[in-house]
Amino acid sequence: MGSIIVPTSYFPPIKYFRNIQNNITTIECFEHYSKRSIRNRTQILHKNGLQLLTVPIIKKNYSKTLIKDIRISNQTWIKHHLNSIKSCYGSSPFFIYYFNDLAGILNKKHSFLLDLNNEILFYLLKTITITPHISYTYYYNKNIKQNKDKRNFKDEVDLTKPYQQVFTNDFVKNLSIIDLIFNTGPESKKYI
Repeated sequence: MGSIIVPTSYFPPIKYFRNIQNNITTIECFEHYSKRSIRNRTQILHKNGLQLLTVPIIKKNYSKTLIKDIRISNQTWIKHHLNSIKSCYGSSPFFIYYFNDLAGILNKKHSFLLDLNNEILFYLLKTITITPHISYTYYYNKNIKQNKDKRNFKDEVDLTKPYQQVFTNDFVKNLSIIDLIFNTGPESKKYI
């Protein structure tokens, strides 16, 4: 088992959990916010293709703001995200077992993105029954060995084993972990 550093993530992709499961993990809190990343975005599968869900943030000089200080701009997005998740996964086999818990987390109306992401992450880890060692950074370290630095998650290869998804017979990779849990339920860990 090695150690890695990862970004915070909104409903992380499945490959995020593969990394966490096999490593001692540190979540980066002192990097500057990065636009168009998993920090506040996730992809789910809709009958018309991929759907992107983005948590809106306060855009006051966000490129110079530490991720730990990024604030969520308003709460109007919550209803949209919940409706989108319900539309995409309402007919999936395990939707009824997880949706209310996820809705409860989103409806808490967190002020900070990091707090929202952490609560989602720990709920999902418990659901999948992964018990990793997770810590948080106390400063930004730019000198991390390349194989341990997973902060740029776009470069990660998705090795997810195919499972049955709603709306498609052709397996779609790089989706949020909620696609996996709504479709496979207690068997989710086998696909990570």
